[in-house]
Amino acid sequence: MTLSQEKLIPFAAGIDAQADAVKATYHLMQGWLAAWPVDSLKDRRLLFIGIGASRAVLASTIYQLRAKGVDAQRSDGDDLPDGSPMIADWYIGVSQSGRSPEVVRAIRQQPDRQRRISIVNQPGSPLEQACGIPINLGALIDSGMSSVALMATAVVLGMLSDALTGTDNDAAWQRLPSHLTTLASRLRPQVAHFAARLKHVGCVDLVARAGSLTAAEQGALFLREGPKVPAMASATRNYLHGMTDAVGNTAHVIIGGARESLLARQLAEFAVPILLVTDNQDDHPPGVDVVAIPLLPAGPRTLVEILVMELLALELAAVWGSDIDAGVMGRIDTKLAASERAPGEERL
Repeated sequence: MTLSQEKLIPFAAGIDAQADAVKATYHLMQGWLAAWPVDSLKDRRLLFIGIGASRAVLASTIYQLRAKGVDAQRSDGDDLPDGSPMIADWYIGVSQSGRSPEVVRAIRQQPDRQRRISIVNQPGSPLEQACGIPINLGALIDSGMSSVALMATAVVLGMLSDALTGTDNDAAWQRLPSHLTTLASRLRPQVAHFAARLKHVGCVDLVARAGSLTAAEQGALFLREGPKVPAMASATRNYLHGMTDAVGNTAHVIIGGARESLLARQLAEFAVPILLVTDNQDDHPPGVDVVAIPLLPAGPRTLVEILVMELLALELAAVWGSDIDAGVMGRIDTKLAASERAPGEERL
């Protein structure tokens, strides 16, 4: 499929299509990891570049890589001005469309094209053309507010992280598609119960432990872009340093474990709507809506947490009477033309 033929489906249909996309991407990555010498990335400095949703989906992966001793960084590309020093050995660009100008410009700062990896959905995109090593999701049909390709990207990042750290989560990845289908049905009524309380809320704060930060950042994007609900994201430790004091005409989505449960207990004293998304099965604070998710390895858990955020966006759109598939502002300079590439670069 060329860029001009890109099709879009409703966001709700995208959620339904995710399980099949996750399964297909699991097999795609199995083949890629078997064919490509992933050891080339080990003991090297890695820079992952993505903006918007692609930046958000990187957060939890970066945390998990660092936790296993990998020198990994995250950039949105815009914080790497022309002339920046090389800050990594490998540059890995992430963009579902492959046309985010900040990402393409930043990845070209790595002079060795064979040390540039692209993770894209659209084949032949400027980002893919700028990189010597492509990981292509295969032109998955996606929603305007990405659902299908976003989840597939999370699979790629999670399995790549496992390979780099020598972690065997294969059984969890294989079970994940059925998990997503079952959980979408089981969790939606719980999420809907919480969303129904947010008709007149001024802002939704999404707060997560560092290892679950992708869900908070992506959740805030979902709420702002979909139901058009004011929302902000923060890691738990940063949120505790002053941001908590704006509690009032607010709702709170808190993602994590024991420390996040304690935060939920504190905020419950202010009688504000709170949703705790947790794999800590034994701690359900009074006055708090709780969505209990399975205890999973970090990579698969990220996808389950994103699923809860998608369900929340869907339910809030109904509560606020918003068209989740309609934008508001025209994005006039956020995508490159399909043919745009650096001088001298040749099409693969």
